[in-house]
Amino acid sequence: MPTTQDKLGTGRRSALATPSELGSEAVKNITGALNALLADVFALYIKTKNFHWHVSGPHFRDYHLLLDEQGDQIFAMTDDMAERVRKIGGTTIPSIGHVARLQRLSDSDADYVDPHGMLAELSEDNRTLLASMR
Repeated sequence: MPTTQDKLGTGRRSALATPSELGSEAVKNITGALNALLADVFALYIKTKNFHWHVSGPHFRDYHLLLDEQGDQIFAMTDDMAERVRKIGGTTIPSIGHVARLQRLSDSDADYVDPHGMLAELSEDNRTLLASMR
C-alpha cells in the first residue's frame, strides 16, 4: 500500500512535468550542466558575501561596497538559471546540501583572509565560473 510520502512524491513529479521539444536525455544533460553552474554561482555568492562581511583595512569602504554590489549581481543570476532549468522540464537545486554536492568552486573557511587575498580568490573564482559558462 502506498504511503502518504509515496503519494506526495508522485504528485510532485506530475506537477513538475513541463512540455519541452527536447528529449529526456537532452533535458537530463542540460539540467545537470545548469544545476552544476547554479551551484557554483551560489557558492561564489556566499564567498563574496563572506568577504564583504569580513573585509578590513584602509580600503574597507571601497572593498565593502564593491563586494556588496558584486554579490547582488551574482545572486541576480540565480533566478534566470533556475527558471531555465524548469522551462526545459528539469528540476533544480532544492537545498544547500545539493549545492554542496554539485559545486566545483572551493569554499573559503579560513578564519582570516587579507583583503588582497580575498580579491585574488574571487577573481580566480570568477574566471573559473566564466570558463564553466563557456
